[in-house]
Parts: sequence; structure tokens; C-alpha cells
Amino acid sequence: MDACYNPTGVTRHALAQTARLRRRPDVDLRLISGRIGHPDGLAFWETMDDVARRELPLSMRTMLRLWRMTQFPPIDFWAGTAEWIYCPAEYWIPTIRHKLAVTSHDVLQDLTYGNDRRKAMLGQVFGSATLILSVSDFNTRMLVESFPACRAKVRYVPNAAEDLFFKSASSAERTHVRTDLGLPDGVPYLLSVANFQPRKNLARLISVAGRLPEVAAGDLALVLVGDGSAEELGPIREAIAALGPKALVRTPGYLQGKALRAAYAEATALVFPSICESFGIPAVEAMAQGCPVALANSTALPEIGGEAGWYFDPAVDDSITGTLADLLRQTDERARRVDLGRSIAGTYRWDASNDRLVAALRGG
Repeated sequence: MDACYNPTGVTRHALAQTARLRRRPDVDLRLISGRIGHPDGLAFWETMDDVARRELPLSMRTMLRLWRMTQFPPIDFWAGTAEWIYCPAEYWIPTIRHKLAVTSHDVLQDLTYGNDRRKAMLGQVFGSATLILSVSDFNTRMLVESFPACRAKVRYVPNAAEDLFFKSASSAERTHVRTDLGLPDGVPYLLSVANFQPRKNLARLISVAGRLPEVAAGDLALVLVGDGSAEELGPIREAIAALGPKALVRTPGYLQGKALRAAYAEATALVFPSICESFGIPAVEAMAQGCPVALANSTALPEIGGEAGWYFDPAVDDSITGTLADLLRQTDERARRVDLGRSIAGTYRWDASNDRLVAALRGG
């Protein structure tokens, strides 16, 4: 709940699945959260007043640490009688008599950037779970390769885009978001929607985008929607400063809802150069809004973008600039792939994902 204010993919998944489980007449839902400290989390929690809820005496982070050390008290203490305990992330929740289902979001990230303790904890989570829900085929491959004993437990339940993104942004919203982004009228822009973690590869994107004549001259802007820690912001600011005075780069922080939808609708293209990605919700959101998508040719992104994507090697500067130049130049092909993108995005809806989740629980 305390991640509601700037939700990443994991939080979007949790909130979307919770909202849909709540609406299902065939599901009796109970919600358990650690103690909520952020106002946005509290506001969302209060909207769920028609559902049986329990807020724990300690924050979720503290509860997870306590469970790692003592395995007590088990979640059964608060859950009552239930068929399943469902945790929409890779957290270890001790349970005595309940079946446990967890969602695996990004095994590659955990194995690439996680320490030995994190990897051991994942082994504990996946080993104790009755059912593991994986957000992409790519993530499933990583999961089974790294934890082969889990193979029979895994079911595919993908991420998706909210219904909002399948509706057109209004002209007023598009005009307003340009003002919010600080962009001059008529100046097109490339868009990134990602946090500023190094795995998102944004410092390289800024540097490489500056090699495009349109960007160097200020005729094509670059907008980075997201944020990061002070340590993560350093390389971003350095890369922006190196572009020169004419380049237009904007870092508006996080956008949500209609503002984010309008940002996609106005953009020339979404650029997603991540080197570690097991789904990529922004790619689906962008395609749903008719925004072309330029994606890394590795990890899960080709699976998500399919034939609608323009692909590049995220580690090779010339590959990124060449792909972006092709996208900007090939107007007819860009329109064709936009149409494909709308169709592909339509296969990633939260209602369908929730149906898969419930079917997996019933089959488990």
C-alpha cells in the first residue's frame, strides 16, 4: 500500500488484481496489509471498505524482516479460514495450513542485481509456494532454469494495461500535458517511462539520442517520465548536461492516469532501452494509445511488443540511433506497426489476466 504514490510494475499488478478480485461475485476476498504510512496508500485502502480487511501492527517491510527471522506469527493468525493466501510479489509469507500462491515478476533482475541473501530468499519463497504465477514466458524460462524444482508449479498470468489506456486522450488533456512537460508548442518528443535504476539504461539513451540531429538541434525533445534516488539521478544529470544547450530534455517525475495517457498520445515514440526487463507495462500502455514503440531486442520486450516493435541492441549505440532514425523516417511503416500495436495491446487486459489468476487458483 505504501507504494501507491509512484507505482512500479509490481504495484500496478497488485492493485489491478486486487481491484478485480474485489469485483468478482465468485470470490470471497480478504485483504491483509502491513501498517500503512503513506497518505496515498491509506486513501486507496479506505476505498476498499466493502471488503474484509486487516491492517497489521507493523509495516510490511518490518513484518517481512520479522518473518525471515522467526517465521512467526504465521499469516494464518490473521487470515482466518481461506482456500489460498495470494501474495502478488516474491515475498515469503509463513503459513501453516493455507496454500500459498505468489507472483514472480522479474527473476532476471533478482539474479543479476540481487545479493546472495536475496537469491536464497527466492529459493525459500518458490520452494514453499504451492503455485507460482509468472508474468511472461521469458520470466518463466528464467524461473525454471534457476529453480528447476518449481517447473510444475508455474502458471502464466501476464501483466497488462489499465482500461484507461485503451480510451483516447482528449485534445485538452494532450494540450495540458505538453504544458506540464514544459515543451514548446509543436515540438515532437521521444518518451521514456521508467524509474531511473541503472538497468533501465537511461544514461545511454540520453547520450545516444543526442546523436540524432533533430535532438541535438532541439527540434525533437526527450522526455523521461520517472524518478530515482540521488545516486541514480547523478548519471542522468551528467548525460543531460553533456548534450549541449540546444537539446530539450525534460524530467517531469512520475505521471499517472490521464496525464500519463496523454503523454503517450502526444509522443512520437516510446523508447524502452532496458537491459533487464521481464515484462514492460509501459510498452503495452503506449501501444494501446497508438504510440510507436522502440524496444530493446532482449529479455521480455520482444515477447510483449511482437511485430509492432522497432528493435535495437540496448548495448550498442549505433543500433539504438539507427533504429530511432528508421522509425522517424519510415512514416508508412510506423503507421502499420501502430495498428499492429493496438491489436497486440488488446491481448493484455487486466480482466483477462485476472481470469487467468482465478483459473490458476482453482486448478491448483
